[in-house]
Amino acid sequence: MKIVSEKELRVTTLAGAAIVFQAGDPITVSDEIGHLALQAGAKEYNGKYVEEKGAEEAVFEEMAPEVTPEAVSNSNGLLTTVLEKMLDDGDPKNFKADGCPKASAVNKLMGETIGTDEREAAWESILNS
Repeated sequence: MKIVSEKELRVTTLAGAAIVFQAGDPITVSDEIGHLALQAGAKEYNGKYVEEKGAEEAVFEEMAPEVTPEAVSNSNGLLTTVLEKMLDDGDPKNFKADGCPKASAVNKLMGETIGTDEREAAWESILNS
């Protein structure tokens, strides 16, 4: 594999081999060192032209999660139901010393991570009802 770098580049392997690429000077190296050099920004040299090798850049489409008022109320309703069940069960392993439910216990029962604010608000609503 013939590699060229636009700037001085030093490539070392875990086995202890080291190669210094001078800017603009193509060097023939093993595939292992060539791939390391490509990862560090060098390019493959093919006589007539320089071909840049590398992974294709992924294109991601940003998607906002669809949150409807119904979904929020259903989520809060399920959280309230889970907290009420925890309170009815009364297992001390699920509660902190101050009497609030442990986040890990709530998350496990809900099957997802619940934010602190949402969990505390639902807990307050149960205590105040």
